[in-house]
Amino acid sequence: MWKIVIQWCFAGLVLLLGCKGMDSTYKEFVVPGGLTYVGKPVHPVAYMGKYRVQLKWARGSDPNVASTRIYWNNYTDSTEVPVEPGVDSLQVMITGLQEQSYSFFLKAFDDNGNSSVPVEVTARVFGDAYEGGLLNRGLNGSEIDADGIVTLNWAQANLTAGAYMTEVTYTARDGAQKVTAFPATENESVIPDFETGEPLRFRTVYVPDTFAIDTFYTEYDYARDFLLKKTNWKIVSFSTEHPGATNAVANFIDGTAGTRWHSQVNVGSKYPHHATIDMGSEQFVTQFGVWRTTFENGGDDRAPDRIQFLVSNDNKTWTDLGSYDFNRFVNGEQLYPVEEAPLARYVKFVGLSGPQEYIVMGEIDVYVK
Repeated sequence: MWKIVIQWCFAGLVLLLGCKGMDSTYKEFVVPGGLTYVGKPVHPVAYMGKYRVQLKWARGSDPNVASTRIYWNNYTDSTEVPVEPGVDSLQVMITGLQEQSYSFFLKAFDDNGNSSVPVEVTARVFGDAYEGGLLNRGLNGSEIDADGIVTLNWAQANLTAGAYMTEVTYTARDGAQKVTAFPATENESVIPDFETGEPLRFRTVYVPDTFAIDTFYTEYDYARDFLLKKTNWKIVSFSTEHPGATNAVANFIDGTAGTRWHSQVNVGSKYPHHATIDMGSEQFVTQFGVWRTTFENGGDDRAPDRIQFLVSNDNKTWTDLGSYDFNRFVNGEQLYPVEEAPLARYVKFVGLSGPQEYIVMGEIDVYVK
Protein backbone atom coordinates (compact mmCIF):
# COMPACT_ATOMS: atom_id res chain seq x y z
CA MET A 1 0.00 0.00 0.00
CA TRP A 2 2.71 2.47 0.97
CA LYS A 3 4.52 1.57 -2.21
CA ILE A 4 1.54 2.71 -4.32
CA VAL A 5 1.27 6.01 -2.45
CA ILE A 6 4.96 6.74 -2.96
CA GLN A 7 4.60 6.07 -6.71
CA TRP A 8 1.69 8.50 -7.02
CA CYS A 9 3.56 11.21 -5.12
CA PHE A 10 6.58 10.85 -7.41
CA ALA A 11 4.42 11.13 -10.49
CA GLY A 12 2.78 14.29 -9.16
CA LEU A 13 6.16 15.86 -8.46
CA VAL A 14 7.33 15.18 -12.02
CA LEU A 15 4.16 16.72 -13.45
CA LEU A 16 4.54 19.81 -11.29
CA LEU A 17 8.15 20.36 -12.41
CA GLY A 18 7.15 19.90 -16.05
CA CYS A 19 4.46 22.58 -15.82
CA LYS A 20 6.88 25.05 -14.29
CA GLY A 21 9.23 24.49 -17.21
CA MET A 22 6.46 25.15 -19.70
CA ASP A 23 5.45 28.37 -17.90
CA SER A 24 9.00 29.67 -18.10
CA THR A 25 9.10 28.93 -21.86
CA TYR A 26 5.97 31.08 -22.62
CA LYS A 27 6.39 33.65 -19.87
CA GLU A 28 7.75 36.34 -22.25
CA PHE A 29 4.56 36.18 -24.39
CA VAL A 30 2.16 36.71 -21.53
CA VAL A 31 1.09 40.30 -20.68
CA PRO A 32 0.58 40.76 -16.94
CA GLY A 33 -3.10 41.35 -16.30
CA GLY A 34 -4.04 40.12 -19.81
CA LEU A 35 -4.63 42.01 -23.10
CA THR A 36 -6.94 45.03 -23.18
CA TYR A 37 -9.13 45.39 -26.26
CA VAL A 38 -11.00 48.59 -27.09
CA GLY A 39 -14.56 48.45 -28.41
CA LYS A 40 -14.45 48.28 -32.21
CA PRO A 41 -16.11 50.76 -34.61
CA VAL A 42 -19.72 49.82 -35.30
CA HIS A 43 -21.61 49.66 -38.62
CA PRO A 44 -19.05 51.33 -40.92
CA VAL A 45 -20.44 52.48 -44.28
CA ALA A 46 -18.49 53.69 -47.33
CA TYR A 47 -19.95 56.41 -49.57
CA MET A 48 -18.24 56.38 -52.95
CA GLY A 49 -17.28 59.40 -55.01
CA LYS A 50 -14.95 60.78 -57.65
CA TYR A 51 -11.42 60.10 -56.43
CA ARG A 52 -12.70 60.14 -52.86
CA VAL A 53 -14.58 58.08 -50.26
CA GLN A 54 -16.55 59.18 -47.24
CA LEU A 55 -16.60 56.75 -44.32
CA LYS A 56 -19.19 56.88 -41.55
CA TRP A 57 -19.44 54.70 -38.46
CA ALA A 58 -20.76 54.59 -34.90
CA ARG A 59 -18.46 54.90 -31.90
CA GLY A 60 -20.02 52.04 -29.99
CA SER A 61 -20.58 51.67 -26.27
CA ASP A 62 -16.94 51.71 -25.08
CA PRO A 63 -16.39 55.05 -23.27
CA ASN A 64 -12.60 54.65 -23.47
CA VAL A 65 -12.38 55.10 -27.24
CA ALA A 66 -10.23 58.18 -27.93
CA SER A 67 -9.61 57.91 -31.68
CA THR A 68 -10.19 55.82 -34.75
CA ARG A 69 -7.51 55.15 -37.33
CA ILE A 70 -8.40 54.13 -40.89
CA TYR A 71 -5.91 52.13 -42.96
CA TRP A 72 -5.87 51.34 -46.69
CA ASN A 73 -3.44 50.18 -49.36
CA ASN A 74 -2.42 47.22 -47.20
CA TYR A 75 -1.95 49.46 -44.16
CA THR A 76 0.58 51.68 -45.96
CA ASP A 77 -1.76 54.69 -45.83
CA SER A 78 -3.83 55.84 -42.89
CA THR A 79 -5.60 58.73 -41.27
CA GLU A 80 -6.71 59.32 -37.70
CA VAL A 81 -10.02 60.70 -36.47
CA PRO A 82 -10.21 61.97 -32.86
CA VAL A 83 -13.26 60.82 -30.91
CA GLU A 84 -14.54 63.55 -28.62
CA PRO A 85 -16.46 62.63 -25.47
CA GLY A 86 -20.17 62.33 -26.05
CA VAL A 87 -19.82 61.89 -29.82
CA ASP A 88 -21.57 58.77 -31.10
CA SER A 89 -21.38 59.14 -34.89
CA LEU A 90 -18.15 59.80 -36.79
CA GLN A 91 -17.13 60.38 -40.37
CA VAL A 92 -14.12 61.22 -42.49
CA MET A 93 -13.56 62.16 -46.14
CA ILE A 94 -10.58 60.47 -47.76
CA THR A 95 -9.46 62.26 -50.93
CA GLY A 96 -6.75 61.83 -53.54
CA LEU A 97 -7.60 58.19 -54.20
CA GLN A 98 -7.09 56.25 -57.40
CA GLU A 99 -9.94 54.98 -59.56
CA GLN A 100 -10.17 51.44 -58.21
CA SER A 101 -11.65 49.30 -55.44
CA TYR A 102 -10.39 49.72 -51.89
CA SER A 103 -10.52 47.88 -48.58
CA PHE A 104 -10.51 50.16 -45.55
CA PHE A 105 -9.74 48.85 -42.05
CA LEU A 106 -10.97 50.81 -39.02
CA LYS A 107 -9.37 50.36 -35.57
CA ALA A 108 -10.39 52.19 -32.41
CA PHE A 109 -7.76 53.26 -29.82
CA ASP A 110 -7.88 54.41 -26.23
CA ASP A 111 -5.49 56.90 -24.58
CA ASN A 112 -3.13 54.09 -23.60
CA GLY A 113 -2.62 52.90 -27.17
CA ASN A 114 -4.80 49.83 -26.82
CA SER A 115 -6.70 49.05 -30.00
CA SER A 116 -9.78 47.23 -31.14
CA VAL A 117 -9.89 44.41 -33.63
CA PRO A 118 -9.98 45.86 -37.17
CA VAL A 119 -13.28 46.28 -39.00
CA GLU A 120 -13.21 46.15 -42.81
CA VAL A 121 -15.37 48.06 -45.28
CA THR A 122 -14.93 48.07 -49.06
CA ALA A 123 -15.61 50.79 -51.63
CA ARG A 124 -15.19 51.47 -55.33
CA VAL A 125 -13.72 54.82 -56.29
CA PHE A 126 -14.89 56.38 -59.56
CA GLY A 127 -13.05 58.77 -61.85
CA ASP A 128 -12.48 59.97 -65.39
CA ALA A 129 -12.42 56.47 -66.88
CA TYR A 130 -15.89 55.71 -65.54
CA GLU A 131 -17.25 59.11 -66.54
CA GLY A 132 -15.71 58.91 -70.02
CA GLY A 133 -17.49 55.63 -70.69
CA LEU A 134 -20.96 56.93 -69.90
CA LEU A 135 -23.43 57.21 -72.74
CA ASN A 136 -25.80 60.10 -73.24
CA ARG A 137 -29.33 58.85 -73.70
CA GLY A 138 -30.61 59.26 -77.21
CA LEU A 139 -33.37 61.48 -78.50
CA ASN A 140 -35.86 59.57 -80.61
CA GLY A 141 -37.57 62.74 -81.74
CA SER A 142 -38.34 66.33 -80.86
CA GLU A 143 -41.40 68.37 -81.73
CA ILE A 144 -42.33 72.02 -81.38
CA ASP A 145 -45.59 73.85 -81.85
CA ALA A 146 -46.28 77.40 -83.02
CA ASP A 147 -46.12 78.64 -79.41
CA GLY A 148 -42.64 77.29 -78.81
CA ILE A 149 -43.70 74.35 -76.63
CA VAL A 150 -41.14 71.59 -77.16
CA THR A 151 -41.81 67.89 -76.66
CA LEU A 152 -38.73 65.66 -76.33
CA ASN A 153 -39.17 61.94 -76.93
CA TRP A 154 -36.31 60.09 -75.23
CA ALA A 155 -34.64 56.79 -76.02
CA GLN A 156 -34.14 54.33 -73.19
CA ALA A 157 -31.66 55.56 -70.58
CA ASN A 158 -28.93 53.26 -69.24
CA LEU A 159 -30.45 52.77 -65.81
CA THR A 160 -28.19 49.81 -65.05
CA ALA A 161 -25.11 52.04 -65.22
CA GLY A 162 -26.75 54.58 -62.92
CA ALA A 163 -28.52 57.00 -65.27
CA TYR A 164 -30.49 59.23 -62.92
CA MET A 165 -31.63 62.42 -64.67
CA THR A 166 -31.62 64.08 -68.07
CA GLU A 167 -30.47 67.68 -67.79
CA VAL A 168 -31.68 70.15 -70.43
CA THR A 169 -30.20 73.62 -70.95
CA TYR A 170 -31.97 76.18 -73.14
CA THR A 171 -32.91 79.82 -73.64
CA ALA A 172 -36.44 80.74 -72.56
CA ARG A 173 -38.67 83.22 -74.37
CA ASP A 174 -37.92 85.85 -71.73
CA GLY A 175 -34.21 85.57 -72.54
CA ALA A 176 -33.28 83.71 -69.37
CA GLN A 177 -30.87 80.78 -69.52
CA LYS A 178 -32.61 77.81 -67.93
CA VAL A 179 -31.51 74.39 -66.74
CA THR A 180 -34.11 71.77 -65.96
CA ALA A 181 -33.82 68.09 -65.20
CA PHE A 182 -36.15 65.19 -65.94
CA PRO A 183 -36.09 61.70 -64.40
CA ALA A 184 -34.18 59.16 -66.48
CA THR A 185 -37.28 56.96 -66.36
CA GLU A 186 -39.35 59.64 -68.13
CA ASN A 187 -39.88 58.88 -71.81
CA GLU A 188 -41.39 62.24 -72.81
CA SER A 189 -40.49 65.67 -71.48
CA VAL A 190 -42.00 69.09 -72.22
CA ILE A 191 -40.23 72.46 -72.37
CA PRO A 192 -43.04 75.06 -72.22
CA ASP A 193 -41.10 78.27 -72.95
CA PHE A 194 -38.41 77.52 -75.51
CA GLU A 195 -37.11 80.44 -77.56
CA THR A 196 -37.25 79.40 -81.21
CA GLY A 197 -33.93 79.56 -83.00
CA GLU A 198 -31.80 79.22 -79.85
CA PRO A 199 -29.84 76.04 -79.04
CA LEU A 200 -31.25 73.35 -76.77
CA ARG A 201 -28.71 70.92 -75.37
CA PHE A 202 -28.99 67.95 -73.05
CA ARG A 203 -26.84 65.51 -71.11
CA THR A 204 -27.41 62.51 -68.86
CA VAL A 205 -26.68 62.66 -65.14
CA TYR A 206 -25.38 59.45 -63.57
CA VAL A 207 -25.32 58.36 -59.92
CA PRO A 208 -23.37 55.08 -60.08
CA ASP A 209 -24.44 53.64 -56.73
CA THR A 210 -27.01 54.20 -54.00
CA PHE A 211 -24.07 55.05 -51.73
CA ALA A 212 -22.48 57.50 -54.18
CA ILE A 213 -21.76 61.05 -53.01
CA ASP A 214 -20.88 62.47 -56.43
CA THR A 215 -22.79 62.74 -59.69
CA PHE A 216 -21.30 62.22 -63.14
CA TYR A 217 -22.21 63.74 -66.49
CA THR A 218 -21.98 62.84 -70.14
CA GLU A 219 -20.93 65.33 -72.80
CA TYR A 220 -23.69 67.62 -74.06
CA ASP A 221 -25.61 66.79 -77.19
CA TYR A 222 -27.92 69.14 -79.09
CA ALA A 223 -31.54 68.77 -80.08
CA ARG A 224 -31.74 69.70 -83.74
CA ASP A 225 -34.42 69.84 -86.38
CA PHE A 226 -37.58 69.98 -84.29
CA LEU A 227 -40.54 68.54 -86.12
CA LEU A 228 -43.04 71.37 -86.36
CA LYS A 229 -46.50 70.33 -85.20
CA LYS A 230 -49.25 71.00 -87.71
CA THR A 231 -51.93 72.13 -85.28
CA ASN A 232 -52.14 75.62 -86.82
CA TRP A 233 -51.30 74.72 -90.40
CA LYS A 234 -53.53 75.77 -93.28
CA ILE A 235 -53.41 75.27 -97.03
CA VAL A 236 -53.82 78.80 -98.37
CA SER A 237 -53.45 78.02 -102.08
CA PHE A 238 -52.94 75.02 -104.34
CA SER A 239 -53.03 74.08 -107.99
CA THR A 240 -55.88 71.54 -108.16
CA GLU A 241 -57.43 68.62 -106.29
CA HIS A 242 -59.48 65.73 -107.62
CA PRO A 243 -63.08 65.55 -106.38
CA GLY A 244 -63.74 63.66 -103.15
CA ALA A 245 -62.37 63.89 -99.60
CA THR A 246 -59.87 61.11 -100.25
CA ASN A 247 -58.16 63.33 -102.84
CA ALA A 248 -58.19 66.65 -101.00
CA VAL A 249 -55.05 68.76 -100.75
CA ALA A 250 -55.67 68.98 -96.97
CA ASN A 251 -54.54 65.35 -96.78
CA PHE A 252 -51.04 66.58 -97.62
CA ILE A 253 -50.71 68.05 -94.09
CA ASP A 254 -52.89 65.71 -91.99
CA GLY A 255 -49.99 63.91 -90.31
CA THR A 256 -49.99 60.61 -92.18
CA ALA A 257 -48.73 59.27 -95.50
CA GLY A 258 -51.67 56.87 -95.50
CA THR A 259 -53.89 59.52 -97.08
CA ARG A 260 -53.28 61.36 -100.35
CA TRP A 261 -53.45 64.60 -102.22
CA HIS A 262 -54.51 63.73 -105.76
CA SER A 263 -54.60 66.63 -108.21
CA GLN A 264 -57.34 66.90 -110.75
CA VAL A 265 -57.18 64.55 -113.74
CA ASN A 266 -58.11 66.43 -116.89
CA VAL A 267 -56.56 68.29 -119.77
CA GLY A 268 -56.18 71.47 -117.70
CA SER A 269 -54.21 69.74 -114.91
CA LYS A 270 -50.52 69.54 -115.63
CA TYR A 271 -47.14 70.22 -114.05
CA PRO A 272 -46.06 72.18 -112.14
CA HIS A 273 -48.42 71.46 -109.21
CA HIS A 274 -48.15 73.34 -105.93
CA ALA A 275 -49.51 73.62 -102.39
CA THR A 276 -48.86 76.69 -100.22
CA ILE A 277 -48.92 76.22 -96.42
CA ASP A 278 -49.35 78.81 -93.69
CA MET A 279 -47.53 77.36 -90.65
CA GLY A 280 -49.23 79.84 -88.30
CA SER A 281 -46.00 81.43 -87.03
CA GLU A 282 -42.53 82.33 -88.23
CA GLN A 283 -40.03 79.50 -87.90
CA PHE A 284 -36.36 78.90 -88.73
CA VAL A 285 -36.73 76.17 -91.34
CA THR A 286 -33.91 73.58 -91.28
CA GLN A 287 -35.24 70.80 -93.50
CA PHE A 288 -38.28 69.31 -95.20
CA GLY A 289 -39.59 65.78 -95.12
CA VAL A 290 -41.67 64.49 -98.04
CA TRP A 291 -43.55 61.20 -98.35
CA ARG A 292 -45.23 59.46 -101.23
CA THR A 293 -48.68 58.13 -100.36
CA THR A 294 -49.37 54.58 -99.21
CA PHE A 295 -53.10 55.07 -99.70
CA GLU A 296 -53.46 52.31 -102.31
CA ASN A 297 -51.55 49.03 -102.67
CA GLY A 298 -49.02 50.05 -100.02
CA GLY A 299 -47.39 52.70 -102.18
CA ASP A 300 -48.17 54.91 -105.17
CA ASP A 301 -45.48 55.76 -107.75
CA ARG A 302 -47.47 58.56 -109.37
CA ALA A 303 -45.56 61.13 -107.32
CA PRO A 304 -43.20 63.62 -109.01
CA ASP A 305 -39.58 62.98 -109.92
CA ARG A 306 -38.51 66.58 -109.22
CA ILE A 307 -39.73 68.88 -106.47
CA GLN A 308 -39.05 72.43 -105.30
CA PHE A 309 -39.36 74.36 -102.01
CA LEU A 310 -39.94 78.08 -101.52
CA VAL A 311 -40.48 80.11 -98.32
CA SER A 312 -42.00 83.51 -97.53
CA ASN A 313 -42.93 85.69 -94.58
CA ASP A 314 -45.86 87.44 -96.26
CA ASN A 315 -47.09 84.98 -98.92
CA LYS A 316 -46.01 87.50 -101.56
CA THR A 317 -42.23 87.62 -101.75
CA TRP A 318 -40.70 84.17 -102.08
CA THR A 319 -37.22 82.73 -101.57
CA ASP A 320 -36.37 79.73 -103.73
CA LEU A 321 -34.63 77.05 -101.64
CA GLY A 322 -33.84 74.86 -104.61
CA SER A 323 -35.16 71.89 -106.58
CA TYR A 324 -34.42 68.26 -105.77
CA ASP A 325 -34.90 64.72 -106.98
CA PHE A 326 -37.69 62.73 -105.37
CA ASN A 327 -37.73 58.93 -105.42
CA ARG A 328 -41.35 58.09 -106.17
CA PHE A 329 -40.71 54.33 -105.91
CA VAL A 330 -39.99 54.11 -102.14
CA ASN A 331 -42.11 54.56 -99.05
CA GLY A 332 -40.96 56.54 -96.06
CA GLU A 333 -39.80 60.05 -95.42
CA GLN A 334 -37.25 61.64 -97.73
CA LEU A 335 -35.37 64.52 -96.09
CA TYR A 336 -34.16 67.73 -97.71
CA PRO A 337 -31.87 69.89 -95.52
CA VAL A 338 -32.00 73.67 -95.94
CA GLU A 339 -28.92 75.86 -95.72
CA GLU A 340 -28.83 78.82 -93.31
CA ALA A 341 -32.27 78.01 -91.83
CA PRO A 342 -34.31 80.95 -93.22
CA LEU A 343 -37.03 82.50 -91.08
CA ALA A 344 -40.40 81.93 -92.73
CA ARG A 345 -44.09 81.56 -92.06
CA TYR A 346 -45.21 80.24 -95.46
CA VAL A 347 -43.93 77.21 -97.31
CA LYS A 348 -44.64 76.42 -100.96
CA PHE A 349 -44.18 72.86 -102.20
CA VAL A 350 -43.94 72.50 -105.98
CA GLY A 351 -44.03 69.31 -107.98
CA LEU A 352 -41.98 70.13 -111.09
CA SER A 353 -42.23 66.97 -113.20
CA GLY A 354 -43.51 63.44 -113.05
CA PRO A 355 -44.75 60.45 -115.06
CA GLN A 356 -48.32 61.78 -115.48
CA GLU A 357 -49.83 65.19 -115.95
CA TYR A 358 -51.36 65.01 -112.46
CA ILE A 359 -49.67 64.55 -109.07
CA VAL A 360 -50.29 62.15 -106.17
CA MET A 361 -48.57 62.90 -102.83
CA GLY A 362 -48.68 61.59 -99.28
CA GLU A 363 -47.36 64.06 -96.69
CA ILE A 364 -45.00 66.96 -96.08
CA ASP A 365 -43.17 67.78 -92.83
CA VAL A 366 -41.24 70.88 -91.85
CA TYR A 367 -38.36 70.81 -89.36
CA VAL A 368 -37.20 73.92 -87.54
CA LYS A 369 -34.67 75.01 -84.96
